[in-house]
Amino acid sequence: MRGQSEGQQSMFACVRLEEMIPSDHLLRRIERAIDFSFIDRLTEPLYSGLGRPSVPPQVLVRMMMIGYLYGLTSERRLCQEVHLNLAYRWFCGLSLEDKVPDHSTFSKNRHGRFAGTTLFREMFYEVVRQAQERGLVGGRHLTVDATTVQADASLESLEPILVALSPQQYVEKLDEQNPVAAPTTTETDSDGSPPASPKLSNDTHRSDTDPDARLLAKRFQRTQLAYSDNVLMDNAQRVIVDVEVTEPNLHVEGQVAGEMIERSRLRLSLDPQTLGGDTAYGYGAAVRRLWEAGVTPHAPAPTQGQWNAQGIFGKDHFTYDRPHDELICPAGKRLHKRTVHTRNRQTEYAARLTDCRDCPLKAQCTRARYRVAHRHWDQDYLDRAQAARQTAGYRLSQRCRKRVEHLFAEAKEQMGLRRARRRGWANVTEQCLLTALAQNLKRIVAALAKLPPAAATADRRALVAFWGWTHARDGHGLPTASSECRS
Repeated sequence: MRGQSEGQQSMFACVRLEEMIPSDHLLRRIERAIDFSFIDRLTEPLYSGLGRPSVPPQVLVRMMMIGYLYGLTSERRLCQEVHLNLAYRWFCGLSLEDKVPDHSTFSKNRHGRFAGTTLFREMFYEVVRQAQERGLVGGRHLTVDATTVQADASLESLEPILVALSPQQYVEKLDEQNPVAAPTTTETDSDGSPPASPKLSNDTHRSDTDPDARLLAKRFQRTQLAYSDNVLMDNAQRVIVDVEVTEPNLHVEGQVAGEMIERSRLRLSLDPQTLGGDTAYGYGAAVRRLWEAGVTPHAPAPTQGQWNAQGIFGKDHFTYDRPHDELICPAGKRLHKRTVHTRNRQTEYAARLTDCRDCPLKAQCTRARYRVAHRHWDQDYLDRAQAARQTAGYRLSQRCRKRVEHLFAEAKEQMGLRRARRRGWANVTEQCLLTALAQNLKRIVAALAKLPPAAATADRRALVAFWGWTHARDGHGLPTASSECRS
């Protein structure tokens, strides 16, 4: 007999949300693994003891975590999903009768109670500490990398940076100082066409929509306004231990890596020994900053110059005479200091014309009349980094380094990090911190699922031993890919 729906719903139902949520649901596994009492402890100083009761901070923060875990980039939609989804209600501590907070509550707290505080960074560190207590963070071998986050602003919002003098006043001042050399201004080019539009640059233009965003031009990509999300990852279980948002600049990213290393020591009591990275962290200033931070940089060397490609002696063929501040060429001749390049942090040395004229090695040294060579101001640190590239630890760090790309792919494809949700450095920092926090929640849950039942209740020392290095070897006598990244 075919069944038929009566089409009339019962007026009352007796259900328990606790029984409706599957035991293997992600939110239930997170609830079992993480102690969220730190939310109340961190937010308590931000609330007054008087007045009407506010929306519990546990509800707000847990709703935000749901948004990042499931890629809900709109807070209006987040409120709708929490209203409809039983698992979301259960995780936020809301019953079927409780009203879901309005989306404007997030904005009021973000621009009011939470503004100017380090609340989200402190919550991020609390989750990392819980991962440490469970033995999931080794802290000795780390990886650093950065990814771009497109700003919530278009190139049409760019405006020239205002200076003390207007363009006309500046031209008139130049005419007064140098009337002969000052060119006459015309409204058209020599061929009668309109003058070319001024070149966009971070030094000359700022976005009126998001003044903190910076121009980014990558090869084979369109110019855009963006931020840089710098991530410091522990190699053991891919737990993110620090996050910093900067402008999308390779030199800035290389410098901020040392700051994150020092901050991880101060805030998390880590003892990092090596740091893996790509070529952006192999330049002089970045390498020096990492050595000064007390870690061994494991980053590939930058691309060699054109002379090496043409069979010409490279800078490694020259010996530096520190007392005399001179370079000695392979033929034993001395190159004397000629110019200092402050921008590139290099000193230029040149040989005498008479020394190069009859030199038997000139064909292998230079195509010019005499040889010119450069030495970086941080060459001593670069030499130490080059020696570290010959070790087995460097090869392991480079293998583990690629795992951070998985985190970036997850953050952009599943958690909405491809584009900034809001504008301003503080809002983008909040987004990057909460994205990393949500990723750490998933890493902790996934790691605990692999533990045996006995180890799941053991102390931290036993867990560290469980996640220690194994004795598996590959054909090169090195740890295999499954064990090499566990410090």
